[in-house]
Amino acid sequence: MSKLLIPVDYSENARVAAFYAAQVATMSNNEITLFHSFTSHSNKFANAKHLVDPTEMEAHQKMEKLVAELLQEYPSLKISTLFDNGILAETLEKQEIKETYQTIIMGTKGVTGLESVLIGSNTYDVIKESKIPVLAVPKNAIKLKKDTIGLLTNFKPGELEVLKQAIPLYGKDFHLQLIHINKNELEIKVLGKKLENWIEEIISETGIEDISYIVKSPSYFAGSRENVANGIHTIIRDEDIDVILITKSRKTFFQNIFTENIVKHLAFEIEVPNFFGRVE
Repeated sequence: MSKLLIPVDYSENARVAAFYAAQVATMSNNEITLFHSFTSHSNKFANAKHLVDPTEMEAHQKMEKLVAELLQEYPSLKISTLFDNGILAETLEKQEIKETYQTIIMGTKGVTGLESVLIGSNTYDVIKESKIPVLAVPKNAIKLKKDTIGLLTNFKPGELEVLKQAIPLYGKDFHLQLIHINKNELEIKVLGKKLENWIEEIISETGIEDISYIVKSPSYFAGSRENVANGIHTIIRDEDIDVILITKSRKTFFQNIFTENIVKHLAFEIEVPNFFGRVE
C-alpha cells in the first residue's frame, strides 16, 4: 500500500483536493496523509514554554473535523495526519517525504490574506521543487473522472515514466490521448510513423491499449505566452480530457516548448487535474 500526501489549509480548495484524493485512494487502495504546515506568523508562541498558540489548537480541531467528514463518506479509507512548521514548499522538500509518499495531491489555491499557508501561491513552487509527483487539483474537481487522460508528448522516455507514475493512481482502464506539438514541422508521413512506433512502445511498457493522438503545429499557439496555456486549455476542453499528465524535468519537451511563465500559468489556472510527474 502506498501513501498519498495531501497538504491542507482548511480552505475549500484544499477540502476539494482532500476528497478527490480520498476517491483516488479508495479506488487504488492507497492510504492518505493529511498534512498541515504552520507558517512562522502563526508560530509566535513557539518560544513561550507555557503558552499554547490558539491557532495551533484550532488547526488540530479542523483536522479532526476533516478526517471525520472523509471517513463518513469513505469508511474504509485509511487516514493519518501530519503537522509541521515552515513554508509548504520547503517542508515538502524533506528527504523523508520522498521516501514515504508516492504522490502529493494538493489544491491549486489556498485561503487569502495573512492566515493563508500559501497553498495557492506555493503550488508552482511545490511542482517545481518536489522530488515526487504532484497532482494539482482545481476547485471544480468534485468528482473523480478518468475516462480520458491526456499526455503531453515528444516521444521521450521520461514521458513514459510519468505515465507509469500515474498508473498506481488511475489504473489502466482509461483512454490515453497523446498531445504532440510538431515544433520541428515534420512531414505528416514521418510524424505518423513516429506516433505509431511510440504507441506500440506505450502498449508494450504499460499494457494500456486504448490510445489516440492529436497533433498541433506551433502556429496553433501563435501570439502571446498566455495563448500557449490557453491553447492547451482549449485542447483539453475539445478532447474532453479529465486529467493531463505533464513531464517535469530540465530537458523535457514541456520546458523546451513552454517558458517558466507558461508552466506557472498552467499551475494556477488549471481546469482539470494536472499530474506533474518527476523524472531526472
